[in-house]
Amino acid sequence: MSESSNAPLIVYGGTFDPVHLGHLHTITAVSDRLGGAEVLWLPAGQPPHRPAPAASAEQRLAMLKIAIAGEPRFVIDTRELRRPGPSYTVLSLAELKTQHPDRCLCLALGLDAALALPDWHRWEEVLQLASILVMFRPGWSLPDPLPPWWVAGDLASADDVTLYEAGWMTAIEVPAVDISAAMIRLALAGGKTIDRQVPVAIAQYIEEHELYE
Repeated sequence: MSESSNAPLIVYGGTFDPVHLGHLHTITAVSDRLGGAEVLWLPAGQPPHRPAPAASAEQRLAMLKIAIAGEPRFVIDTRELRRPGPSYTVLSLAELKTQHPDRCLCLALGLDAALALPDWHRWEEVLQLASILVMFRPGWSLPDPLPPWWVAGDLASADDVTLYEAGWMTAIEVPAVDISAAMIRLALAGGKTIDRQVPVAIAQYIEEHELYE
């Protein structure tokens, strides 16, 4: 990780089942917006709000390693794959804050996930531990009015992110990439190609390991 004790750290969780170009393009845009900030990819072991992943933890981790190879600002954190029980984000954020007390933790979420925060396990603690970066596509808009718990902030420059307390939320526009892991799994089950949805090396890995058939 970065040697700078107060550098922002973007936390990007998900099942990544499989990781695809949508993941890569959107989180790269978020990192760029924060001046090339480091991204901690946090693959879930047992996601609490969705079915168990189709690929094993080892396979999903292997694909992630392939996908981010050569990008120095991307790092994988495997704590949720190792931790027994549901992969609650609040537990990981608490551990990360203990390890990096001076760094600004920035949890990157899609708009739907951000609006559903009150349904999360110990969600108020999530807001006490991290700022929230809300990823939205061009043409999308935030609800008006915003939920009463939503503390909105503007990111005037990349340096400003370190000045905000946990609980601050801001919307960051990301590329309009219409790709989802569910779409990829459905395409593969139907014998269709996914060459335009995942990196070539990921498509090869999926084929070699006969995943999602």
